[in-house]
Amino acid sequence: MSKNSNNNNYQENVYVKTTGGGKNVPKQIHVAHRRSQSELTNLMIEQLTLQKQLEAVQAQQQQLLAQQQQLAQQTGQFIATNNNTNNNNKNQGFIPPSHYNTPNMSAGNRSRSHSRDNSGYYQNSYDNNNNPNNLGVNTHRKTGSQSSVYGHSRRHSLVLNEAKRAAAEEQAKRGGSSSFNGNEFNPKSKDESASPEELPIEQSSFKFPPAPVQLQQQQQQQQQGSGQSHRRSNSNLSPPTFKFPPTPTSYNNNNQDDDFTPTSSTHRRSKTRNNEFSSPGINSNWRNQSQTQSQIQQQQQQSPFRHRQTNSRDYNSSNNLEPPAFFQGHHPRGSNASVQSFSSNSGGNQNQSTRKSLFAPYLPQANIPGLIQEGKLVAGILRVNKKNRSDAWVSTDGALDADIYICGSKDRNRALEGDLVAVELLVVDDVWDSKKEKEEKKRRKDASLQQDIIPLNGNDDYHNDASANALSSNFLASNFNSSSTSNEDNILSTPNRSRGMDNDKSPTKSSLKRKGSLKQRPTQKKNDDVEVEGQSLLLVEEEEINDKYKPLYAGHVVAVLDRIPGQLFSGTLGLLRPSQQNHSDDKPPKAPKIAWFKPTDKKVPLIAIPTELAPKDFVENADKYSDKLFVASIKRWPITSLHPFGILVSELGEINDPNTEIDSILRDNNFLSNEYLDNKDPTKEKAMFQALPIPENELAVRTDFTDPSEYSILAIAENDSLSEFALHVKNNNDGTFELGCHVVDATAHIEENSSLDRRARKRSSGVFMPQKVVNLLPKALNESLSLKKDKKSATLSVIYTLNAETLEIRSTTVCESIILPSRFMTAKEIDDNLASDDVDPYLSIVEKIATSFYATRIEYPEAKLMPTLSLFESIDDEKVNVDLNILDRTLGYVVINEIQHKVNSTIAEKIYTKLGDSSFLRREAQPVITKMSLFKNKIQKFGLDIDITSIATIIQSILKIEDSDVRVGVEILLFKTMSRAKYFVAGKVDPDQYSHYSLNLPIYTHFTSPLRRYADHVVHRQLRSAIRGVPYTEDIDALKITSEYCNFKKDCAYQSQEQAIHLLLCKTINDMGNATGQLLTMATVLQVYESSFDVFIPEFGVEKRVHGDQLPLLKAEFDGVSRVLELHWQPGVDSATFVPADEKNPKSYRNSIKNKFRSTTAEIAAMEINSNSEDFISDSLSKELSNLNLDVPRLRLPENEKATDPLDKFISSTITRREGDNCIQEIHELQKIPILLRAEIGMALPCLSVRALNPFIRRE
Repeated sequence: MSKNSNNNNYQENVYVKTTGGGKNVPKQIHVAHRRSQSELTNLMIEQLTLQKQLEAVQAQQQQLLAQQQQLAQQTGQFIATNNNTNNNNKNQGFIPPSHYNTPNMSAGNRSRSHSRDNSGYYQNSYDNNNNPNNLGVNTHRKTGSQSSVYGHSRRHSLVLNEAKRAAAEEQAKRGGSSSFNGNEFNPKSKDESASPEELPIEQSSFKFPPAPVQLQQQQQQQQQGSGQSHRRSNSNLSPPTFKFPPTPTSYNNNNQDDDFTPTSSTHRRSKTRNNEFSSPGINSNWRNQSQTQSQIQQQQQQSPFRHRQTNSRDYNSSNNLEPPAFFQGHHPRGSNASVQSFSSNSGGNQNQSTRKSLFAPYLPQANIPGLIQEGKLVAGILRVNKKNRSDAWVSTDGALDADIYICGSKDRNRALEGDLVAVELLVVDDVWDSKKEKEEKKRRKDASLQQDIIPLNGNDDYHNDASANALSSNFLASNFNSSSTSNEDNILSTPNRSRGMDNDKSPTKSSLKRKGSLKQRPTQKKNDDVEVEGQSLLLVEEEEINDKYKPLYAGHVVAVLDRIPGQLFSGTLGLLRPSQQNHSDDKPPKAPKIAWFKPTDKKVPLIAIPTELAPKDFVENADKYSDKLFVASIKRWPITSLHPFGILVSELGEINDPNTEIDSILRDNNFLSNEYLDNKDPTKEKAMFQALPIPENELAVRTDFTDPSEYSILAIAENDSLSEFALHVKNNNDGTFELGCHVVDATAHIEENSSLDRRARKRSSGVFMPQKVVNLLPKALNESLSLKKDKKSATLSVIYTLNAETLEIRSTTVCESIILPSRFMTAKEIDDNLASDDVDPYLSIVEKIATSFYATRIEYPEAKLMPTLSLFESIDDEKVNVDLNILDRTLGYVVINEIQHKVNSTIAEKIYTKLGDSSFLRREAQPVITKMSLFKNKIQKFGLDIDITSIATIIQSILKIEDSDVRVGVEILLFKTMSRAKYFVAGKVDPDQYSHYSLNLPIYTHFTSPLRRYADHVVHRQLRSAIRGVPYTEDIDALKITSEYCNFKKDCAYQSQEQAIHLLLCKTINDMGNATGQLLTMATVLQVYESSFDVFIPEFGVEKRVHGDQLPLLKAEFDGVSRVLELHWQPGVDSATFVPADEKNPKSYRNSIKNKFRSTTAEIAAMEINSNSEDFISDSLSKELSNLNLDVPRLRLPENEKATDPLDKFISSTITRREGDNCIQEIHELQKIPILLRAEIGMALPCLSVRALNPFIRRE
């Protein structure tokens, strides 16, 4: 009894404190306790019970109303005609008794102060006769809860204080031995409090209108500007909403052929409750929906395979592809009265299935804002673990000091990548124990299937061969001198303890001793790793967790608050699940009802497609479609199904077709590129989209920079087509220079909220890929607005007056202007000139000014523009002039970019000073403390010293590293700790979170690229308002919606660019190695693990993992203290032609690879040493790269001049030794080793894989 009592106290009083996120964020968040994933927490039971009670009352009201109407009709008292309906409305409403009125607005209050007497699940309070006083037979004698049905149905809820205390203790363990000072890194503590009326709740999928007092306060503060105190009525913790701002009821849309339908409401889910593809809701059971023939025909009409004419529809429109509906009235199915079941006996609709519920129903969304403010839930963006898709993390945008770990698909509860979710925190130990139990079952299952490879009695996590003792050794070895001998012995005796470095985090046994072993991953895990690791330029890493260092926070998803609208996914179609396709016994049924859509993106689950929506002959000729790519969308996900259901949108074409692959990348990233196309002729854009002329009276008041004798203006194009930025440098002959920066005034030619403006807002961002460019604006408009030599253009200008000697800024002027460029240069031409012996004096001054700006920004007077940290630039913005290597940056690009950084920060200061809370800005959050601490410890193991006091000291430390490969390697590790920059509205975020971390700027925005970013259009309109001194009338909530949609599309553009580069890089590497099957080059080792290691290949700009089970090894030994991996090779076995035993069976990915291994390592080495890199590539690809202004990568070959044999040149670069019959190679971090690189062609997208060269290839 005492133990139960303690548990009850535990569940009531456990909390964690929040660390930020805005004034709206509660001071603490509750943490729940549960025994298993199948249990419902107290909060869920209470909320779902209230929802059930509300449904019962509503049903009673409808029934009584029907009875009343029927009785009135029978007695002749009910009169209903079309003429007097309005007069009789008062007689038709039914007013229930007072005791039925409780589930109204008070229902939300009851859900949060709900007593134990009403905490039964669903049917606790109502029996079949709807009698609230008649409890069911399974209810608790005192509380009325159904403990006999749910077992321990109350999960202990930890409130924020206790959860934060536990997290602090866990972090203290990690940070105690590190020299990292958390105070150097933590944002300022926020002790300010606010009255309730200053804290309206804001959720993206629902909005509560502010009180009149709040509206008055907000309007007053917006008018008073930044001089007033900063009111953050809605914090950035509020769920993001990817939807358009509200548009006026009238649009001046006089063009009859403009078929673009604006969104009439900012509420993205206004139509999605019951209208979704004839679906009753996301929690409904798809298999038992009764469909009429007309409904089936309607579904088939949505399928392009039934009616091809529908292919021209805008499938990305929210009117066609609705986001999932969230059904609040979940009807639980019957169960076997299992103590761990989500279900209860519904006893209702006979059409409902008796299938067991696999997921918990979502909580009612109307109650969630209050639950978040009370600290019972927390909102955040879900990020799927790409290598173990059932697990995920939720980022709370500063509310908590670490991401929340979501264990397994059941706790993820049907949420997808990028969803805004509501999470209930859980006790970390409870979640971890559940994970260990699941992993053990999985281990036994896989071990039984692969007994020839995996020992049945093994306790290790063989799914993850990238584990190491790095985490513990990083922390312990940093204070190694102060450690006891016993600690040292303990480390040395367990060198192979797993730390879960890979994305597939699995706990391991603390007593594990696996020295001298080599992990063998199951075949299916190998297949997954090939695609996950092979389809990205840099390795994907997640937070490192294991038994010793558990996640700081854990939780489960209780509702999806918002989802990206109209998501489309490319992939392949089959009759069997991928796991069944290679089993000879698993044959498709004779009349299958479901086809399986396998998305190219591994973070997206399998999608069930009804066969009537597949191509007509798909069931009979499924093999015919195995090499075709399709586009699908998810429509709903019932709680009784492991997989979501969806429809096919279109067929893209054949796999490995270049146009199909590019189209697939754009579709996957929500770019259909059809906003401006003419429906009558989709190959052309509508002629109606033209630039509006600027009235002469407005041109007359602009500052004139058109006198060529006074101003020599240089128009600059980052690529070969469009120019939107210009410079002029003028000597004032008084000891000062004038630097003028001019940006084309695009919004002066585009009417706000016009059809063109709405279409540009929908596209939001241009996409720049090596193979294709998707511009933000129509072609005709780009041609009209682009800056050209001797052409007058309206611009917005920033004029700096600089000291001629020190280049310090003395004054700044911002104005509307007209310019007349006298010169035009591309970024490449600027770079060529700066690299030449005869540098243009004009460009030389510009370079010096850019260098001065850069030195000031990073607080490093000795800084030079080159070398640059190129990955840092991609955190804020993607490239326009795309290179084949993501690490390449030219001097011309860096000069332009640095000046634009200065202009953007100046504009941010200007609009914030004038507009205050309405300012449209851009920020990058500081990395999580634990990630930075781990980064510092990794670098210390390299023998380097990085000062992480601030981003300025970090950049300075990295720039001082002389070895370029090491410097880039450190930059890669630091890059992985950071998050992408985000647009935001000033009034929605705390001022201490305005800064842009990687750029080391206190305030920043995007202003200089209006021809490729819609966010710049918003800033241009705000700046014009500030210059003219007129009020800016855009609603702050509408701006927030715009900022979040721009964030979404900005990230999509970045991902599209990266995937397109990877695609072309794979094609290039495959072509270069076409004669031999693969390439032999030198790579730098970045990190070493127990049975694998990561390498960085500088000439290609890729990071890959070398897996031990892909090599002819006898065993591998890893020393977690010295960070050395010893590979015991099989002598005489060539890595280039070696095929592991399990890859010879039909289930391996190897069967789908079209380009096979051809040559031995010796043949590859001889060919490369005796040839030039240009000789490796075909004439056709060489011409293609030349047309794209891309250079052919040059292989890095060993520099050993003593060795005459080509193979010996590579072998001599390795560290090897022989001990008896053991042939051992040592792998050290930052060591350069020879590796074999190849492109695997044959999957939906090509993949890159690497292997280490066997230095004992010759038997001696």
